[in-house]
Amino acid sequence: MNTQLSHAESAPVAAIPKRPISSNRVMIVLAICMALQITSYVMILPLFARRFTELGAGVTALGTSAMAYALAGTLAAPFMGALADRFGRRPIVLSCLAGCILAFTGYLFASSVPAFILLRGLAGTFTAGLAPAVTGSVADLAPTDRRAQWIGIVNGGASIGWIAGPLLGGVLYDRWGHGVPFAVAACMAAVTFIAAFLIIPETRHGYVRAVGKPSSEIKFVRQSAWQASLQNLRKFLPGSLSGLVFLLCIYFTVMFAWAFIEPRFMFYAYSGLGWSSTMLGMVMSTYGVAMTLGEFGLGRLSDRFGRKPVIVLGLLLFAAQFIGLAFSHDFVLIAAAFIVAGLGNALYDPALSAWILDIAPVKQQVRILGIKSTAGSLGNILGPALLVLFTPFLNARGIFLVATGMVLLITLVFLFFQPQKAGSRTVSEPVKADK
Repeated sequence: MNTQLSHAESAPVAAIPKRPISSNRVMIVLAICMALQITSYVMILPLFARRFTELGAGVTALGTSAMAYALAGTLAAPFMGALADRFGRRPIVLSCLAGCILAFTGYLFASSVPAFILLRGLAGTFTAGLAPAVTGSVADLAPTDRRAQWIGIVNGGASIGWIAGPLLGGVLYDRWGHGVPFAVAACMAAVTFIAAFLIIPETRHGYVRAVGKPSSEIKFVRQSAWQASLQNLRKFLPGSLSGLVFLLCIYFTVMFAWAFIEPRFMFYAYSGLGWSSTMLGMVMSTYGVAMTLGEFGLGRLSDRFGRKPVIVLGLLLFAAQFIGLAFSHDFVLIAAAFIVAGLGNALYDPALSAWILDIAPVKQQVRILGIKSTAGSLGNILGPALLVLFTPFLNARGIFLVATGMVLLITLVFLFFQPQKAGSRTVSEPVKADK
């Protein structure tokens, strides 16, 4: 069932194409834009450790830059989500993409550690609003019984970036140094912005078109005021607060676990395992391959079998990367562990987002997704912060085992979690197709 954007509840006139565009086509374009954006971001991610080493810094500086990125995202995500609910998805998507262009261009010219930390904070500010706005667009367009599937498909587009980005960045760095991959990342971000500007329409319901007037006189009326939105949010939170908080705790934990090991993992790969930038990029790319295939092929599992069992399975598989790093030095085995973890990510993340959308009121969906991003950003702040604190006391294996324990513990607690209800339907149960 394709919802046509040319109907009465459509976007502002600047975003309305001359011909109707199907919802499926818009979501496919969103997936392509996410693929381009994440490729440009992830291709430089493994290079930060190399660049900080060139600048005479180490794990502490890299961890501080990661905290700056996450802190900025934590502060920005709720406001970005609120703006997307109030003014529409399209302007937030475009603003975030433009901010990423500025940050990536800055990486190319930055010549000091403080400059890199500042730029990572800028990137975190704008990246925080992108995923909630894009996911909100999917929620606007996708049928309820296929919501997790389409979230998985759009996330799968982002996962393509995890395939191409790290390997491409590693190869470019090993051949030409840091300048070329940073320049390529900035150019790809610019291409993504142009594509989104030309193709992506506004999808948010709440704008109505005044018919019978020439295009130059078309006006749009917002159906909900800012005060009404706040009142709806307050009415929503008390009834489902415990369920929402627990789902946010899951997302916080998995993001914390990865952020806790990431700076140490980057240096450990180079100094402890003797990998090149290309090898590190290849391992991260295998994660992306598994995540992409999983999100395209398995995204609808939680629509059919329920959110909870899919999330539990995904979390267990996600822990494989930490276990592989803790117990193996073999490149092939570690790469295999990252493949398993990528499949786990493909299972738990769409199901978790769909569950949150199930219990969120329609007019507050992007704001609630922004809160989810805030929870993840908090994990990204505390992970590097505790890593810096415990680095003198824990070796690499100990750090990987701590991350493993956290993911397994939250999974065990989740097994005994009783889901909240959204309306008359328990959100952990399969979604039935509308008749």
